Amino acid sequence: MARLTIIHGGAAHPSGRRGRALQRAADAGDLVRLVPGRFVDAGEWRRATPGERHIARIKAVHDRLAPRLVVSHASAAALHGLPWVGEFPETVDVLDPRRTTSQGLAHVRKRPGAGRTFRTQTMVAKNRLLTDLVSTAADLAISYDLRISVPALDSALRRGAARADIRAEVDARNAVHGRHRAITAIELADAASGSPGESVGRVALDEVGAPRAVLQQEFRDADGFIGRVDFWFPDQGVILEFDGKAKYVDPALRAAGTTAADVVVSEKRREDRLRRHRDVRAVGRFGWPEAHDAEALRALLQGVGVPTTPRSFTLLR
Repeated sequence: MARLTIIHGGAAHPSGRRGRALQRAADAGDLVRLVPGRFVDAGEWRRATPGERHIARIKAVHDRLAPRLVVSHASAAALHGLPWVGEFPETVDVLDPRRTTSQGLAHVRKRPGAGRTFRTQTMVAKNRLLTDLVSTAADLAISYDLRISVPALDSALRRGAARADIRAEVDARNAVHGRHRAITAIELADAASGSPGESVGRVALDEVGAPRAVLQQEFRDADGFIGRVDFWFPDQGVILEFDGKAKYVDPALRAAGTTAADVVVSEKRREDRLRRHRDVRAVGRFGWPEAHDAEALRALLQGVGVPTTPRSFTLLR
């Protein structure tokens, strides 16, 4: 993970700019202002990932936070390297052991921590506490939409967090409004998920009432290994793949020396072999548009022979 360098308005900088000069550079688009007196290079900002950008926001406010405040929720997720769908919030999340209600400030959101038993660890080289992986996963499950929390929970499970521990942490909280949503997120979470896109796809499939699919099922034929598929519905003999398009356009996700066209051809051959497999009746693909359009997803599933039924928890997102 790259680290964005925080430029302090009150300190000398190699360029010689400070104070008003730094603000002029920000106005010109050369710098990005995070908080008053704290900037980062605009080029570095554009090249950074959402997680790296949010960590820069945490660094920018760190020395302005009272020692009792604990980094939590989305900010803890960024520090733990958990996936996040879209951009992280612009405000830094912290728990305040003295508060019973939330307080929104310009660059910090203080969440209530009074009466809570904290599971924490120390940020590297910052002497600041943040919620540990289990506690962070529970906070996300309670506070965020399933499309945010489930990818993060999938990752937490892959990294060794126990589902029972996350559920116990949720049960120990006083939260009422987010409890049902959190239980649903924990139930849906699966360490076998291959990507955040697949995680969101799984949420969407459950929301339209598709049967629970087998994840990352391997298929072989007479010529050997064909591949692992995103979703396998054995009772219907249907394979469903989440097509996030990143594998076609992101060189980092392609084998060395291959082009996007090579990936398309390889995918076509792989899909042809899957369609010829004796256990497979149909192969379908869906992506981000269908994951956010229930009617389109239902129509796609109907077309490949996967039934759907209403899910009661769709109102609890």
